[in-house]
Amino acid sequence: MEFAVAKPGPALAHIFSLYYYIKFDYPLIEDKERADVGYLRFLFQGSGTYEFADGGRSSAYDVMLVGPSTVHAHYFMNGPLESFGAVILPQFWGALGLGDASDYANASTNIADAAGHDFGPLRRELSECHSIEEMGKKADAYFAPRLQPVDPDHLDVLEAIGAWLRHDPIPSPEALYATTGLGARQVMRIANRYFGAPPSLLARKFRALRTASLLVGGQRNVSDDMISRYADRAHLSREVKHFTGLSPRELIVNKSPIMQITLAPELFNYESPWM
Repeated sequence: MEFAVAKPGPALAHIFSLYYYIKFDYPLIEDKERADVGYLRFLFQGSGTYEFADGGRSSAYDVMLVGPSTVHAHYFMNGPLESFGAVILPQFWGALGLGDASDYANASTNIADAAGHDFGPLRRELSECHSIEEMGKKADAYFAPRLQPVDPDHLDVLEAIGAWLRHDPIPSPEALYATTGLGARQVMRIANRYFGAPPSLLARKFRALRTASLLVGGQRNVSDDMISRYADRAHLSREVKHFTGLSPRELIVNKSPIMQITLAPELFNYESPWM
């Protein structure tokens, strides 16, 4: 397996948090993918499907938009697999005019259909690159002139949601609503628009992923401090499995190589886990 990452340039840093390249030489790749923030993926080799825990099933397209997810997915890929991707930040949805993130949640979409634009030429250029840094520069140059301004009022709410999610533990949604000066429905609408889920679900998701990252990153048991964020130990286990597809014990014993990568402290941003 090959895996490499690079940061986007300053002009793209508000819509992508990370570029990555991954390659598997196996004839069949089957694994679970945790609930995540969303990806733009360019598939150079490979084909397959995603099966989401909520019952949804989607194909893997040559250029696909994997929306923010609120459940784990099980994927089956025919290899060899080679892909370049970008990890999506909330402002992506406004900056590229793609509609509400919640419309793409728990699914993979052919982005050519969503954006009304052929990404084939960019895919070919990326496939001819020799390093993740070169791929990143191609992506920067392509997307920078296509960005649209995001509604300033929405940016204020996004900042408030981000500050709220940075708390550990995350306070109740009512605490968030109070800081914005807006009604609950307005904040929920903006959260769905950019994060793909309402605040209550975001709090559950990122609480569980923070717990999972601690288990993957070296805290090799379920501590009393972890349990204190849930109703009890059984509740913790259910939530972690809902959002990762793996039990705490399975995370500790490294059952999923990809989960280990995406939840490892060096890639998972514990303080701001949506980035």
